[in-house]
Amino acid sequence: MQSRNPIEVNILIVVIAQEGSFLRASKKLGVAAPSLTRRVSSIERSIGVKLFARTTRNVELTTAGRLFVQESSLSLSHAERAWELARFQGQIEIGPYRIGYSPYTHSAFLPLLNGLSPVNVAPSDEPSNIVLQTANTPELIEDVLRGRLHAALGVGPISDRDLWVQRLGREGFSVCLSRNHRLAQSTGVTVQDLHGETIFWMPRSSQPQFYIQVAKYMRSLGVRPIFREVRAASHAFEFVSHGFGVALLPRSASRMSHAGTVFKPLTDRYLGIETLLFMRRDQRHGEIKELIDELFRQLTALKIEIN
Repeated sequence: MQSRNPIEVNILIVVIAQEGSFLRASKKLGVAAPSLTRRVSSIERSIGVKLFARTTRNVELTTAGRLFVQESSLSLSHAERAWELARFQGQIEIGPYRIGYSPYTHSAFLPLLNGLSPVNVAPSDEPSNIVLQTANTPELIEDVLRGRLHAALGVGPISDRDLWVQRLGREGFSVCLSRNHRLAQSTGVTVQDLHGETIFWMPRSSQPQFYIQVAKYMRSLGVRPIFREVRAASHAFEFVSHGFGVALLPRSASRMSHAGTVFKPLTDRYLGIETLLFMRRDQRHGEIKELIDELFRQLTALKIEIN
């Protein structure tokens, strides 16, 4: 490994930072530890600043080292993305087209996704050239940017200058309550009613921007609920039915039922789940553009606006 190659230098420094040890990094890189130490010293002399503060037990990044690793990690991520995008370009012509969707996508959208077919291709008994897969919105964004998906439906907000993003619809929340809950006889539930309540809701990691947005809005109103993460509505129903708290679910979830629970609409119009369709801007051409534009037309025609 020649230390003057920028990509190889980036890999070398990032691996040492990740491992926190020259010895562990040397094993991972397949380089003798003394040789690795010499290379890092050479790099530091070339840059004119120390990247690592060494002790007898471990290695820590200096301030300059942290800046170096931060930028190097981004460049390595972009390099990896470039490889995947090149492979993706080859898949466009032969398919299959891969469309992703969030578990929080409104259920009315799913039949259209399942019935989607490439433009100008007549229906037949042949297997569909469309492959669907589900993941959380951050994973969908990463998969679209890296070319593993052609497009996806995710939960807003989504902001990335490399993405073409279009709004499909918005759905309000319902609150799932035990039949014995103090709010069970109410016609609706306000945000203020949730103060101090234990709320079973989506994991923060699944929709971080949306989660932060909702929590920040509640705090701005002086509302301090206790959030408990659940990965499935069925789990939330069980907790609620036993009186352990309430669940915050999409309005469409009220069509489901569970013994001992009732649904009440959350009356606040500022809280809701916004579904967005997105794809890479630089892929907005040819058959894939026609396919996604047709999908966008069909999905927006549903007019999903539930407050």
